[in-house]
Amino acid sequence: MHKYLRAAGFTKLSEAAVYSLIWKQVVVPENLSARLDIDEETVLFEYRMAVNENIGICAAVLCIGDHRELQYYYPYYSTYEISSNSVCTLERHTAGNTYSGVLDEYNIGLSLIFFVTNPVIYRQRPDADKGVEFKGTALAAFANSGIVILPVMKAENIDQDSLEGSKRDSLIEAAMGGDEDAIETLTASDIDMYNQISDRIGHEDLYSVVEQSFMPCGVECDRYSVIGEILEVEENVNGLTDEKLWLLKLSCNDVEFWLCMRQADLMGEPMKGRRVKCRLWMQGSVNMHV
Repeated sequence: MHKYLRAAGFTKLSEAAVYSLIWKQVVVPENLSARLDIDEETVLFEYRMAVNENIGICAAVLCIGDHRELQYYYPYYSTYEISSNSVCTLERHTAGNTYSGVLDEYNIGLSLIFFVTNPVIYRQRPDADKGVEFKGTALAAFANSGIVILPVMKAENIDQDSLEGSKRDSLIEAAMGGDEDAIETLTASDIDMYNQISDRIGHEDLYSVVEQSFMPCGVECDRYSVIGEILEVEENVNGLTDEKLWLLKLSCNDVEFWLCMRQADLMGEPMKGRRVKCRLWMQGSVNMHV
């Protein structure tokens, strides 16, 4: 998690300087965002310090009597734009007081796993850790490097493409329920798609055949290698270090989310309609009121 402080514009600070920053500027009473009483002697405090209107550092401190221990810290992206209304379940990490969220996104073709940025609020619920399901997840991501690539020609009949995508989602849902006709239809469709890709890959560039992608990357489940279309571009700055940042709204397999990275770490000029290829860390906040 803390590895992505670079993406939030903290490259000018050494590891020791970041640790000092957390204890001296982040973990202060005015930055307290949540509190969890674990037992009579143990309390978990969560602090958030913003460096601009979107980005900041979150740190959690576990207090056992007079002893204070830094549990975790990470950069956070504050957004209220809902990326997915799919059912979301939370799984607690084995070591620590953090959680991963799991979204079953049919259009991606996998379970999208992300780091939950409001775990203390979840722990305050009386039904926490009982398999509660939520709907309404705001996703965001950080990347330490990336490259801008050109767009591909869009299909002429966009409405038909959208209809086919919706139909495919319905078929996948039916297939998961054991519908044999849906399974056969999806199998035939995948074979046809494979044949089309095989024909094109012989005389086209890979990035013209693959318009977007969303693939797990590495051994950590909330890291992904993505190719996403840029929907919006904003320039920003880390108010603490003065490092310039890109805030990019991406669409990847119909999932929209905001990506933050240093301007110096992105090769190329981001523009609406172009694409970004990068490896990122996915995080998100879950709507606890649903």
